[in-house]
Amino acid sequence: MLTSGSIVAIVAIVMGCLVAMTRSKHKSEAQANLEQFKQLESELKSTQTQCKALEERVVVLEKIVTDSGFDLREEISRLG
Repeated sequence: MLTSGSIVAIVAIVMGCLVAMTRSKHKSEAQANLEQFKQLESELKSTQTQCKALEERVVVLEKIVTDSGFDLREEISRLG
């Protein structure tokens, strides 16, 4: 028959196992979240680089379009 001491020991072992399982689960979830964060951070840097390049191209295009000789070159191209 089980004594109160053995019941306490069994409960302690079961609780220890549950705590270990919970910690393991949280650790693996944290690792997955960290990997996802690193991937998103990499994608963000790539997107920021592309955005910067596009901004630079827009600046160049604005300079070309607002150049006073642009209209003349455009008319010559249409006639040629």
